[in-house]
Amino acid sequence: MDTDIGNDIDDSWALALLLLMPELQPELLLTSSGNTCYRTEVLKHFLLRTGHCNFPVGTGIFRPDQDVPETLHGLLNAASKEKYPGPVFDDGISEAIRLIRSGTVRDIVGIGPMTNLAEICRQCPEEIKECSLTAMCGSWQKQLNDIPGRIAEYNIVVDIPAAQEVFRAPWKRLTISPLDHCGSLILEGELYQRFLHCQTPEATELRQEYHHWLADRDLDTACIAYRSSILFDTAAVYLAATDNFTIFENRKLEIDSSGMLQETENAHVVRLALSWSDKQTFLQFVTDTLTRCC
Repeated sequence: MDTDIGNDIDDSWALALLLLMPELQPELLLTSSGNTCYRTEVLKHFLLRTGHCNFPVGTGIFRPDQDVPETLHGLLNAASKEKYPGPVFDDGISEAIRLIRSGTVRDIVGIGPMTNLAEICRQCPEEIKECSLTAMCGSWQKQLNDIPGRIAEYNIVVDIPAAQEVFRAPWKRLTISPLDHCGSLILEGELYQRFLHCQTPEATELRQEYHHWLADRDLDTACIAYRSSILFDTAAVYLAATDNFTIFENRKLEIDSSGMLQETENAHVVRLALSWSDKQTFLQFVTDTLTRCC
């Protein structure tokens, strides 16, 4: 999984979901976007605090020119400097490529800007033909909160040339969860209250990170009591395991120079998740997975 954890809190929710889904066993957790060393520290902190210390962690391409948020420094400043006991790769790209070339990895989940993924495509053009990518990116007919209208979405806009290269790559299968599909995923009501009162390590850490994230953005921390933020990236993790409750269309898509999804005859076919047949059951699944031991 390629993640820009340490920006929006949804990456942490997606990571927790990934770690608790038995169908998914990550061979590498790779950090992307901006100061990837900072993001690796956030990732290791989450794994340490939740007891998932055996998963390999890799630092992706360092891009200080990318003006991207870093919202969880307060969490790290308050944390101990306990050493992560699992494998850590300072050159995470080389490790990702090794896993792909060896055939160990055939499925990739992308939930951040695509700088790392483009480099993997450049170095593994033949091996990519045997790999599937599931990514949270783009906007087709809707934007946040089901508002009509297409926008240039963040994970694409941060590095448009990288996104263009990823969409041009000859993946075995490319599935994307655009804002149409994931831009209104919020836990609230009874489901959120179950999460709020659950004392598993994952739920406890997510609540702490949520508080730090809201404070960093000068938002009202009172919302912690009644709803989550938008859980965009959980959709891509879910789709890496199952197609349940999702309505797809196949479209030939590329990325234009402004970062918009465009349908063109010569583009590769993309499996586009456009809506849910039962969004509430998906949110129930997220809640059940995160609170299973409560």
